[in-house]
Amino acid sequence: MNKLVLAVTVLILSVHSFAETPNTTSVKTQQEATARLKKKTALEAVAHNRFSTAKCSFTFTSGFELGSLRYCVTANGNIIQFEAPKGTPLIATDDLGEGYGVCDTTTGTEYTDYGGFGDSGNWGPSTVVSHDAESVKIARTTADGSWTLTQTVTQVTGPPSAKIAMALTNNTSVARQAFLLRYADADADSRALNSLDGTSNSAFAWNSISSDPTGLFGLVLQEIGTVRHFSFGYAQTTFRPPAPCNPFANFILGQLLTSTDGSLVMLYKPVLGPHRTVTVTVGYRGW
Repeated sequence: MNKLVLAVTVLILSVHSFAETPNTTSVKTQQEATARLKKKTALEAVAHNRFSTAKCSFTFTSGFELGSLRYCVTANGNIIQFEAPKGTPLIATDDLGEGYGVCDTTTGTEYTDYGGFGDSGNWGPSTVVSHDAESVKIARTTADGSWTLTQTVTQVTGPPSAKIAMALTNNTSVARQAFLLRYADADADSRALNSLDGTSNSAFAWNSISSDPTGLFGLVLQEIGTVRHFSFGYAQTTFRPPAPCNPFANFILGQLLTSTDGSLVMLYKPVLGPHRTVTVTVGYRGW
């Protein structure tokens, strides 16, 4: 076993010494700086309203060393900090971009809250339904009264993760169809440029040893449980949050993204009868 560990260590160090020449290091540094400047510029253009926030209200920690986890949740239910293991950020610290979007496909109305990128301005205030050492439950109704989104964020151990149950309620007296999504601007190990991809039930971003043998961490946004509605996980070609009524605008089918400042999305398309609720559950974990 020790020989195997030694062999892997030597291989990694050999790849590192081969790949990281002064020239390639300089190029990567410049690319990272350019990506961060784009985030900063985009964030400065965001108009915030009185209910939007990117402030930590509830912090959760668990585990030890490589099996540790720390994340925080805003009053509106955004996970704007996620470290797995602790000290290794996996969601962008530059823009704190994470959150949720709803498209009422019946009316074409969008309702969003993307943390540091603000919200759509047509939500009411959030209400904390319950809170303990391992979970927080937050409810929020749209300003027009049509929808209520109730989120329960729960700390999970073995392997450590954050589970988010999103219960969407149609408050009207007519059946409605919606898009419901979860989004994260993933910056694995605080690096803007990652490899990204998705499957039918997950989306993930990581630093690949083939392109960068350091900072080998990743983030997975994954569906939990069985869903009776259309679901799809994918990576966007941009760090910017999606428009819920046009969710695939920055998605390229069949393409693995590399060295890209992208983002992760889990999308659902439920149909809700009058005064009915649909619940989908996703989770974040280190990879």
